[in-house]
Amino acid sequence: MKVVLLVLLGAIVLAAAYFLLFPSDGFVILRKPNGGSVTFTRTGVSLEKPPDHYATNGFEHIESYVSRLLVPSGRFKSLSIFTPDGNRGFGLFARDGKVEASLYVEQPQEAERETAIRTFFKSMGIDPSQDYLAANGGVPDATRVLSYPITGGTAEVTVLTKRILQELCGMSPTEALDISYGEK
Repeated sequence: MKVVLLVLLGAIVLAAAYFLLFPSDGFVILRKPNGGSVTFTRTGVSLEKPPDHYATNGFEHIESYVSRLLVPSGRFKSLSIFTPDGNRGFGLFARDGKVEASLYVEQPQEAERETAIRTFFKSMGIDPSQDYLAANGGVPDATRVLSYPITGGTAEVTVLTKRILQELCGMSPTEALDISYGEK
């Protein structure tokens, strides 16, 4: 009985220390060897499965993911499309029937890319729904976050997604892609 009580007390102390010492807006992401991840926050732990990997012709697989993203629901949906090294790509997010494309630009190294993104969407008459500087790795104002509202059906959003990947992310239709789809 003493051992059980000591283990229980130890668990309570560890949980209290974790809650008190872990920053409220902080998170730790641990990458698993299979490509998945475990994210720790003050309020919980989440497990992410590895992305679907397409070694060639990644663009051929985008439409099926976009069609799932566009199905109306009250849940938050995300679609991330990146090269396997994670250096090029972007995310689409949907909630309550509204879809946004989100792109991240490192400051000040990618000033030309930021201009290209703004020009691309401006040419279609789309203003950003979000435009702010965010911290990255503890460095304030290191990353520009640009989000743009996207409208249309599966075909239109798929075409736009492929254009963004080609024109703004420098990707080729035959290139390998890692695609992650999630709902929360």
